[in-house]
Amino acid sequence: MKTNRILPILLTCAVLGLAACGDEKPSTTAGPAATSASATPSSAAPSPSAAAVSDKELCTAAEKINKDMRAKLMTAVQSGGDLTKQTGAILTELGDRVTQLAGTAGDGKAATALKEFAAEAGKAGSAADPGTAADNPAMEKASKDINAACKTAGAPTTF
Repeated sequence: MKTNRILPILLTCAVLGLAACGDEKPSTTAGPAATSASATPSSAAPSPSAAAVSDKELCTAAEKINKDMRAKLMTAVQSGGDLTKQTGAILTELGDRVTQLAGTAGDGKAATALKEFAAEAGKAGSAADPGTAADNPAMEKASKDINAACKTAGAPTTF
């Protein structure tokens, strides 16, 4: 029964996420997107002693991670299989990657919102029903905070 509830939620999230991407066409291959998205955060902060990345750089890298995770979600929905397990893994990876990225930044509004979002994504990823766990007011607030901070920084996001 829970698996049956997850599919409509995932499909809705995926469709809304893709609609928010604007005029960009979805990639037909997930491999190169993952490589470029994971390369961006590490190239934005080559070493811990380097200066913190700006909110604009942080938001640009976060949006790439977000798009990569949406692509993985779409692949999971289309491929079938255990959506609960796949959704949990995607949310956990999203939380880990956003946490790592936020660690390269200072204490700006975008970094704070990303840290809150990462914590919520991690909690949802480890829940028994990740799809339902991700649909909570704290994660929604963190998403809105990221979008607001990134819009102010000049690098809009669609979390």
